Amino acid sequence: MSYLALYRQFRPTGFDEIIGQDHVVKTLINQINTDRVGHAYLFCGARGTGKTTAAKVFARAINCLSPKNGSPCGECEACKKLQNPSNLDILEMDAASNNKVENVRDIRDKIQYPPVAGRYKVYIIDEVHMLTTEAFNALLKTLEEPPSHAVFILATTEVHKIPATILSRCLRFDFKLISTAKIAQFIGEIYDKVGKKYQKEALTLIAKAGEGSVRDALSIADICLSYSQGELTYNDVLEVLGTSDRAIIEQLLGAMFEGNTGKMLSLTDELLMAGKSVSILNRDVASALRDILVIKTCANAGEVLSLPQDKLKELELLSQKTDVHALLRAIEIFSVAEADLKYSTHPKIVFETAAVKASLPQADYNIDALMARISALEKKIEEGNFIVKAENPLAQPVEVKPISSQPKAEIKVEAPVRASEPKAEVKKEEPVKSAKKPASYSDEDADLASLMATIDNGGFNEEEGGFIAPPEVVNTKKSTYKAVNEVKEPEIEVKKEEVKPVLEMQKPVQETAVVGGNVDKAWGAILKQLRSDKQIMLWVACQDVSVKASGNFILVIAPSDNEYNLLSKPENVAKLSAYAEVHGYEGVKIVKDKAEELNTSALDEETNQVKEAFKGSPLKIED
Repeated sequence: MSYLALYRQFRPTGFDEIIGQDHVVKTLINQINTDRVGHAYLFCGARGTGKTTAAKVFARAINCLSPKNGSPCGECEACKKLQNPSNLDILEMDAASNNKVENVRDIRDKIQYPPVAGRYKVYIIDEVHMLTTEAFNALLKTLEEPPSHAVFILATTEVHKIPATILSRCLRFDFKLISTAKIAQFIGEIYDKVGKKYQKEALTLIAKAGEGSVRDALSIADICLSYSQGELTYNDVLEVLGTSDRAIIEQLLGAMFEGNTGKMLSLTDELLMAGKSVSILNRDVASALRDILVIKTCANAGEVLSLPQDKLKELELLSQKTDVHALLRAIEIFSVAEADLKYSTHPKIVFETAAVKASLPQADYNIDALMARISALEKKIEEGNFIVKAENPLAQPVEVKPISSQPKAEIKVEAPVRASEPKAEVKKEEPVKSAKKPASYSDEDADLASLMATIDNGGFNEEEGGFIAPPEVVNTKKSTYKAVNEVKEPEIEVKKEEVKPVLEMQKPVQETAVVGGNVDKAWGAILKQLRSDKQIMLWVACQDVSVKASGNFILVIAPSDNEYNLLSKPENVAKLSAYAEVHGYEGVKIVKDKAEELNTSALDEETNQVKEAFKGSPLKIED
């Protein structure tokens, strides 16, 4: 006898052997047991889910003289006769090749004859959606009122192509896709019967390749049965499926997460030169990204993926290099590429473009790319993996060590120092360049104190979000300005009459923004709170604005009309004002450009000039 394929050799002969369609099986068995058999049935669903098999079992069961649990016994006289392919009581017609009206008329003419071996004459019409409109019309009346001994079972994978007049005359049963676990168990039982050894992970991979179709999975299992003479392994199934080397796929994804486009394109070329199809490579990359996403989001990822432990550990290590935002964006990119590959004459370019785009979120301007970049920056800040560059070109960048390597989270930024050069002699009659340190700061000078502290052995406080002054500066409460610098210079007293204009110019200092002061500190906290409260559009619009202190208000200066139009909306002004009130301000004011920043008086401008002149130098002011 010639060899039978596994899906034919192990086709179910009873309802108890049909897997994954319990809702259909239970209904059909109850109809048989209660003798409530209908005259027309419609079995619809994806390929390989058991439609034709269930139709054949049902046809024999309704003719069986003594069914067992609704299934044909296989021992009675009727069952033995119906098992013969030449019987005339169960007629199977392929509508794909017999779709004309003449074929349906032949059924209509012969249906009047009673059955020979059983109670019913059953007509199984497979792929019924292929019938022509005329054929459906010829079938319509017969299907509505057939003889009492006739039963029609229509099977189709495209139920939407069947006329509504036909659908309304049938009992419809929808066959669903079968789970990977059930298909793997079914294949394992078949391998046990034929004496084939296997790894559990290999069966899971075969079942996944079937994509819910038992027949497709059994066809792959049949190939694997011949491919491997000994134990069937996970890698054997990969070879049979023609899937790309998983190790190279993981290397490619690692280069993608790191933004190493050169290595990624080199690995892509290596895979394609090995003869792998671009569409299969794209599918494998998307599948691997999905597995990593499961690992990042599911607590029981091992059970969901059913991968070998070594493969699972490799993916877990790979998942630490990325985040959910980047994964979602990459999956979307390769999903779009899969559709583009079907129509492209240069599939390699399409895939490489998608890979480069997925590895460079900074080249993309959608919200997913933005969130991926923000997540990457947050991770670098959390690990301390970045370098702070000083504004002074003569200062050296300070490398920040990872937080995990320090007993306490602390980031220090060295203050800029002037290049070593001979100090010029300063005469007492010349304009003031340095002053004697006063005893303390006043409360109203806190903004300037924060900036001065960076020069006087200050530091960056990560918790406060800004620069802090040394204890001897912050803990005092009296007098006006002082500025300190690590570069010691001769102390020079300033005459009272020379400083008097300076005192007058200090009065409107609260109307001017101070870099690193309370306004910027408050604005930074507002931006952080906006993002925390999911106010993404408002948060993005506030990224490029500059801020000033205007009395008890924060003046927000929009760089362009787009930002101004968005921020000046009443609801957005109300939101920002509510955030500003938390930090001691009455609200915010929105202006369009530099010309509208502040109505600064000439006295304010002179004040700023004096501050700039004395920046970085000790200053003492006496009454």
